[in-house]
Amino acid sequence: MKPDNTIVDAGILLQDQKSPTREDQFTRIIQIYDFFEKLIKKHKIQTMCMEKLFFTKFNQNNAEFVYGLRGTLMMLFLKHNIKIKELTPIEVKKYITGTGKAEKHLVQKMVMKIFGLQEMPEYNDAADALAMAYIANKIK
Repeated sequence: MKPDNTIVDAGILLQDQKSPTREDQFTRIIQIYDFFEKLIKKHKIQTMCMEKLFFTKFNQNNAEFVYGLRGTLMMLFLKHNIKIKELTPIEVKKYITGTGKAEKHLVQKMVMKIFGLQEMPEYNDAADALAMAYIANKIK
């Protein structure tokens, strides 16, 4: 996203539905690192916004992978002198909708309104990413 809130690119990274092996996870971290490194070079990114993590007993299975990926990406961003901003899901919802308890569909609708999108983002995660990019542009 540009400073004027123009969307440069948006999307999500998909993976197979099968549970990855430990070796698959390491390969995936490298693939994601390479993907972001290319984005950094292509778009001259100055700020990156990341979601603060919260794990419950229901999503512990991927916690180790996510923390490993998060650390890897933070090092990449720091290496390229990219400012890192972190937001919780509640902060994102509150900033975008006015309430930290908003449902996903309300966040999507507000993202559509903010950016003048004709269609709702196909994936909740894409709408969340756009919301976070918007907030990162607004807060100093």
